[in-house]
Amino acid sequence: MRIFGEILVCLETDFLVALIRKDDKALSKLRELVEKGERISTTPINCAELFKGAYMSKNVEENLKKVRGIINRLDLLDFNLNASEIYGRIALELKKDGEPIGEMDALIASIALSHNERIITRNFKHFARIRGLEVESW
Repeated sequence: MRIFGEILVCLETDFLVALIRKDDKALSKLRELVEKGERISTTPINCAELFKGAYMSKNVEENLKKVRGIINRLDLLDFNLNASEIYGRIALELKKDGEPIGEMDALIASIALSHNERIITRNFKHFARIRGLEVESW
């Protein structure tokens, strides 16, 4: 639920990975968001993708520490009944359009939509297919 005057933004996996890797553009974008006073969040799906990457890496413990470090600084949006219904709509619309984006991304989008948040991602074209979702590239 949007609190009056609060600006909300959901960080997608590619942005979070770039932050973990200390990418200059991602760090600059994060500073910009913080300076604007935006509430920064992510979804449990993005967290799952980060943990998967950490466990599949060569330096599991080091990468798990990095993932936990970044996740602990973010608000975690819940996957609720409203998001579940939105997911069903998104899945049908994308199927009808012949432009599926993958289950994980559809779940991420449904959670962001249910919380009235925009998504920060480099996968702009992918997420822009979802009606009503505000997408910002970095």
